[in-house]
Order: sequence, then structure tokens, then C-alpha cells
Amino acid sequence: MLDLVDVYAPSAPGSLMRSHKITAAGRFRLARRHAELYSVQIVAAGAWGRVQLEDALGRLLFLQPSMFTGSFWLGGGAIDALVAVVDARDAAPNLTINWREQDEKML
Repeated sequence: MLDLVDVYAPSAPGSLMRSHKITAAGRFRLARRHAELYSVQIVAAGAWGRVQLEDALGRLLFLQPSMFTGSFWLGGGAIDALVAVVDARDAAPNLTINWREQDEKML
């Protein structure tokens, strides 16, 4: 199992939208509370790569078993966390993940 890397992505001013660019293989915790997965954009495919997004319960929200460039607009609820698992050989893909998450001021 890959080590979990915590990512801190601030929201845009006046918005709940957050975004993070991933350019390496690994497990990345994007959100640490309930969140809404909005979109995944694969900018560059990398080599022999796949990506999946899941929540803290291990529920699969998105799976792309073979990477190819494109944008995927989604609508999925993540319970207690949003975790991206990127697997790749040789060259990792370049992807951007967008989600909505409450600001600390709103909690």
C-alpha cells in the first residue's frame, strides 16, 4: 500500500471550489471532510497509468483504468475524505482534480 500524502488546496476566494494538480504516482488525500467531486482533467497520459478516486470508506467514486487525455465532469459525494490513487510506470500522468469542500469558517 502506498503512503498517504496530505494535500492542502485552498479554496478560491468566495468559492467552495478547490483544485490540485497531480504529476506523480501515489496516494493523495485531497479533502479531510465531506466533499463533492466535481471533475478530473487528464492533461498528459503518462505511461501505463491509471487513476481512481475514493472516499474515507473506500467507496470508488471514479476509475480510469487506462490514461488518455480528456476532461470528465462528475458529481460524486465523498464521505469524510477524498483520496486520489495514481498508479503509473516510468512516467506519471499529469492530471487536475477539482472538488467542492466547505471552508473552515462555514463549519
